[in-house]
Amino acid sequence: MKYKVLFLDFYGTLAHEDDVQIAAITDKISACSSLHSPPKEIASYWATEFRRLFESNYGLNFKNQRELEAVSIQNTLEHFQCQNINFDIDRDLLDYWIKPEIFEETTAFLAQNTLPVCVVSNIDRDDIMQAIRYHGMHFDHIVTSEDAKSYKPRAEIFHMALEQMRLSPHEVLHIGDSLDSDVLGAHKCGIDSFWLNRKKRMPPDGCVATYSGYTLLDVLKEIS
Repeated sequence: MKYKVLFLDFYGTLAHEDDVQIAAITDKISACSSLHSPPKEIASYWATEFRRLFESNYGLNFKNQRELEAVSIQNTLEHFQCQNINFDIDRDLLDYWIKPEIFEETTAFLAQNTLPVCVVSNIDRDDIMQAIRYHGMHFDHIVTSEDAKSYKPRAEIFHMALEQMRLSPHEVLHIGDSLDSDVLGAHKCGIDSFWLNRKKRMPPDGCVATYSGYTLLDVLKEIS
């Protein structure tokens, strides 16, 4: 077998992303915005703001995801001139992070996989530990952005996972749904990647994923 360990993203890979909760929040912001901005415009701005914060928070400047979420949504509310809004607007989103819905094939994949697994996730440690306990999962190791004081695609989080598993980059396959965070981040560290292309998008020019597939079960074909 080519690989000794799998690195696994969590949200978007094993568990559904928080799209439903985000859509509900952007609907509420749209309804109270004095600019009458549509939800899609708000969602795009919020996502861009979140990514900007991810990119600038590392090392001594690091802030965890819950802190960045609070800043990003406050900036979004101010940008779209929202007044008289419940500032607990993101409660459902935060609650979802600790009790996410897993994908239909996640349990089967984890049962059939024979390689050790290290979860590598852009999330706070307490949140992912609660999510893992909620679903009764077990992993050999877990490395979060909070542990590494950096967010994917920066190298620090991948290097920490390699160090803690005592492996070289060529011994690992990283699996994730994000081309920017998972595939590009792994590639920069010399780690092979599997792009979990659940939405069946056309690969962009210059895509550096080693493998790709539509479900987690497609991974098993590449590592068997």
